[in-house]
Amino acid sequence: MESNRRIQLHKIQQVLDHVHLNLDKPLAVPALAQRCGLSRWQFNRIFTHQTGLSLGRYVRELRLSQAAEMLLFTSQRMIDIALACGFSCDISFSRSFKQHFGCAPIKYRQRGLPCLLKAPMSCHPDLLPSESLRSRVPDIRLDYRPTFTVAGVAAQVNGLFSAAPDFHEKLPRLWQQFSSASCPSSEHSRIGVIDVGGGSGTTFTYLAGTEVQEPTKIGTLNCITVPSRNYVVIAFHGPLLSLPDVLKWFFQAWLPNSGCEALHAYDLEIYPPGLTPSAPEVSMEYWIPVKLCRPMISWDAPNC
Repeated sequence: MESNRRIQLHKIQQVLDHVHLNLDKPLAVPALAQRCGLSRWQFNRIFTHQTGLSLGRYVRELRLSQAAEMLLFTSQRMIDIALACGFSCDISFSRSFKQHFGCAPIKYRQRGLPCLLKAPMSCHPDLLPSESLRSRVPDIRLDYRPTFTVAGVAAQVNGLFSAAPDFHEKLPRLWQQFSSASCPSSEHSRIGVIDVGGGSGTTFTYLAGTEVQEPTKIGTLNCITVPSRNYVVIAFHGPLLSLPDVLKWFFQAWLPNSGCEALHAYDLEIYPPGLTPSAPEVSMEYWIPVKLCRPMISWDAPNC
């Protein structure tokens, strides 16, 4: 017998399949919930429990992300993009776009950088991390980060795909060393920089630190300047011990079908201020540098 989670995920996937093919059409939540035999309240409760999002918010963000891709990859007029993404006119589209991306559509096109693009979600049970990981369906987006510098404490670590991984033991000690050496501000995010530039994927340098503005005034701490790049960002929510298995799922199941190619550069782990690693659930982001080979959402849209 299927577990309750598998049944819920199958129902969510039924709706997602319809949503992804009909972003240019009306997508009222009650009608979508009826497609899998549930009331609006029942479906929203299940969807939010499994994904951390409301269905209405997911549809809105995916439409805006498709519009952003079409701005970057096509020369279509604003009104045509608006209609293709489910907006009734270019005025409401421009207003929603600016609210979400922080700039007008024309400015986004001129800048030419894919950022804040939500990746289409898949809830097919066989393509998701194991239920035993007790983490939500990962929320994934394509984003951009300008050049910045991180100062901290570094060490060599055997990674996720090493024959003898030791990151479970070394990383907590490294973060403790950083806390002892720097007395980091409770207001600043902590950033782990993983140097996978060698391309082996087994052993790498890990720097536990925080972003700094003036690298010449950081005493004895190690310093890494991370160049500007596009990233795929995994918004993780769950037990921290589940993160390595979620990353395995990402590299083995999600990335090969995404339209993105991972680059051997600096991966980033971004933790909120005041993180307690032993907490039953944590929220953090894992950033993987990528090259976008094709649009993630609108690859089958007209003229895209």
